[in-house]
Amino acid sequence: MSLFISHKSPSAPERATESNYEDNPEAPPALASLAPLPELHGTFTTHLNAKSVDEISVMLSADVRLQENSSVDAQGLQGKDAVSNKLISVCAKMGGLLTNSTNQGELMADQITTKTILNLKKGIIKLTVGCSIVWFGGLIRLLVLEKGAGESFMIDTTPPPKQEEGETEDININISSLSLSEPFLIPRPPSFPPPTITLKLLSCSNLVNAPHNLRPLNPYLKVKLPSGSRHVTKVVKLNKNPAFTEADANGCILGLCLNHDDKKKVDSYFDLQIMDWKPVKHRLLGEIRVNIGSFKVGGDEEEVEYEVKMRWRKDATGKIKLKAKVEDMEMWWRGEELKARDERKRRESEEEGGEEGGSEAESNCILS
Repeated sequence: MSLFISHKSPSAPERATESNYEDNPEAPPALASLAPLPELHGTFTTHLNAKSVDEISVMLSADVRLQENSSVDAQGLQGKDAVSNKLISVCAKMGGLLTNSTNQGELMADQITTKTILNLKKGIIKLTVGCSIVWFGGLIRLLVLEKGAGESFMIDTTPPPKQEEGETEDININISSLSLSEPFLIPRPPSFPPPTITLKLLSCSNLVNAPHNLRPLNPYLKVKLPSGSRHVTKVVKLNKNPAFTEADANGCILGLCLNHDDKKKVDSYFDLQIMDWKPVKHRLLGEIRVNIGSFKVGGDEEEVEYEVKMRWRKDATGKIKLKAKVEDMEMWWRGEELKARDERKRRESEEEGGEEGGSEAESNCILS
């Protein structure tokens, strides 16, 4: 597979622009707008109170972290599977007891963190739990549930985006306002390569054209990142179930822009368009938005299949299959370092608890 890093594929010339392709004016918007983060926060706490673990799991990024407080190296759990499993017991403890579960979160200065203080009541017993969420493209990257949180929990300690020209605030790695301090348990490289996403566009199926157009389809695919990077495959002629190969320029490596003051230009997702080549003006057959946070950073190449609503036939649905791999060495290192610190703290807690029957910190931890 021929791979390259660029803003536009040299082997696949531009075939359509934002202004010159044909779309169905009667079809609903292909890409639904992301709900405001405070509203998503309220959706999460509503699911928490309803014990809807499956719905919560859909909101988690592949590299989500769950912590007992907002400290940079607080004990926690790393990864979607571990966090989802722990939230089963958290929902069992908190579900049905929240008196303000539908409240929206308060957006912090960094524009990616939301907070609320949840009130629980069971009989005459009352309890507060601070809930802080760091979002990445509409998915939860860091979840803090702090038992017994007071008013100070809502103090905004996040750094606002810098406004001076040439300066940016790293809004991807900022899962805490603090940096990890030495000594490190996992050796830290002196520098990290830029983050990238590797895509291999495999196939589409069940593509359909407009009812009034009986000519065969000539599909090709277009990938677009918010920062402007893009890749376009070659056309597979006369095929409504095309398979894309290396000869069709189906593979690419795109650099990810994760540090930008303008949140709309942060590469937290990519748009994937299924296009139909035709003379003069090409046609949009379908389009989906894929959240980059759904792929595990530094993991193996993942093969996924998505359903795509066709733009020109009501209730018609096609499919698209691809492989993806996200490389972000700084994010990967941070996750491994935090997991190593989690394990060390658990061992220390077990040793102390063996003689004292458990520490006060353990008893106050929502994750226990």
